[in-house]
Amino acid sequence: MTPTKISALALICTLGLALSACAGDRSEQIAAQNEIDHQNCLELGFEEGTEAYGNCRLKLREIRAAESQRDSGGNFGVGIGIGIGL
Repeated sequence: MTPTKISALALICTLGLALSACAGDRSEQIAAQNEIDHQNCLELGFEEGTEAYGNCRLKLREIRAAESQRDSGGNFGVGIGIGIGL
Protein backbone atom coordinates (compact mmCIF):
# COMPACT_ATOMS: atom_id res chain seq x y z
CA MET A 1 0.00 0.00 0.00
CA THR A 2 1.13 3.49 -0.74
CA PRO A 3 1.34 6.15 1.96
CA THR A 4 -1.60 7.97 0.35
CA LYS A 5 -3.81 4.86 0.53
CA ILE A 6 -2.79 4.26 4.14
CA SER A 7 -3.64 7.87 5.03
CA ALA A 8 -7.00 7.59 3.29
CA LEU A 9 -7.78 4.33 5.09
CA ALA A 10 -6.79 5.85 8.43
CA LEU A 11 -9.02 8.85 7.76
CA ILE A 12 -11.99 6.62 6.89
CA CYS A 13 -11.49 4.56 10.04
CA THR A 14 -11.22 7.68 12.18
CA LEU A 15 -14.39 9.16 10.70
CA GLY A 16 -16.22 5.88 11.23
CA LEU A 17 -15.24 5.80 14.88
CA ALA A 18 -16.24 9.42 15.35
CA LEU A 19 -19.65 8.84 13.79
CA SER A 20 -20.30 5.72 15.84
CA ALA A 21 -19.44 7.66 19.00
CA CYS A 22 -22.06 10.27 18.09
CA ALA A 23 -24.69 7.58 17.52
CA GLY A 24 -23.96 6.11 20.95
CA ASP A 25 -24.43 9.47 22.62
CA ARG A 26 -27.80 9.94 20.91
CA SER A 27 -29.12 6.55 22.02
CA GLU A 28 -28.00 7.30 25.57
CA GLN A 29 -29.82 10.65 25.44
CA ILE A 30 -32.98 8.94 24.23
CA ALA A 31 -32.77 6.30 26.98
CA ALA A 32 -32.25 8.99 29.62
CA GLN A 33 -35.19 11.03 28.30
CA ASN A 34 -37.41 7.93 28.29
CA GLU A 35 -36.56 7.28 31.94
CA ILE A 36 -37.31 10.91 32.86
CA ASP A 37 -40.66 10.75 31.03
CA HIS A 38 -41.48 7.44 32.74
CA GLN A 39 -40.77 8.89 36.18
CA ASN A 40 -42.72 12.10 35.43
CA CYS A 41 -45.82 10.16 34.40
CA LEU A 42 -45.59 7.91 37.48
CA GLU A 43 -45.21 10.96 39.73
CA LEU A 44 -48.30 12.47 38.12
CA GLY A 45 -50.23 9.38 39.23
CA PHE A 46 -50.47 7.43 35.97
CA GLU A 47 -50.15 3.67 36.20
CA GLU A 48 -47.72 2.04 33.77
CA GLY A 49 -49.44 -0.03 31.09
CA THR A 50 -52.66 1.99 31.07
CA GLU A 51 -54.01 4.12 28.27
CA ALA A 52 -53.69 7.21 30.46
CA TYR A 53 -49.99 6.45 31.03
CA GLY A 54 -49.50 6.08 27.28
CA ASN A 55 -51.25 9.39 26.70
CA CYS A 56 -48.97 11.03 29.29
CA ARG A 57 -45.85 9.74 27.53
CA LEU A 58 -47.19 10.85 24.15
CA LYS A 59 -48.04 14.32 25.46
CA LEU A 60 -44.54 14.76 26.89
CA ARG A 61 -43.06 13.76 23.52
CA GLU A 62 -45.36 16.23 21.70
CA ILE A 63 -44.37 19.04 24.07
CA ARG A 64 -40.68 18.31 23.55
CA ALA A 65 -41.11 18.24 19.75
CA ALA A 66 -42.96 21.58 19.79
CA GLU A 67 -40.27 23.14 21.98
CA SER A 68 -37.54 21.79 19.73
CA GLN A 69 -39.22 23.19 16.63
CA ARG A 70 -39.80 26.55 18.31
CA ASP A 71 -36.20 26.75 19.48
CA SER A 72 -34.78 25.82 16.08
CA GLY A 73 -36.38 28.84 14.42
CA GLY A 74 -36.80 26.81 11.25
CA ASN A 75 -40.30 27.98 10.46
CA PHE A 76 -39.98 31.41 8.98
CA GLY A 77 -41.80 32.38 5.87
CA VAL A 78 -43.52 35.22 4.14
CA GLY A 79 -46.40 34.82 1.80
CA ILE A 80 -49.37 36.53 0.24
CA GLY A 81 -52.62 34.76 -0.17
CA ILE A 82 -56.00 35.49 -1.64
CA GLY A 83 -58.99 33.64 -0.32
CA ILE A 84 -62.59 33.58 -1.35
CA GLY A 85 -65.09 32.45 1.20
CA LEU A 86 -68.24 30.85 -0.04
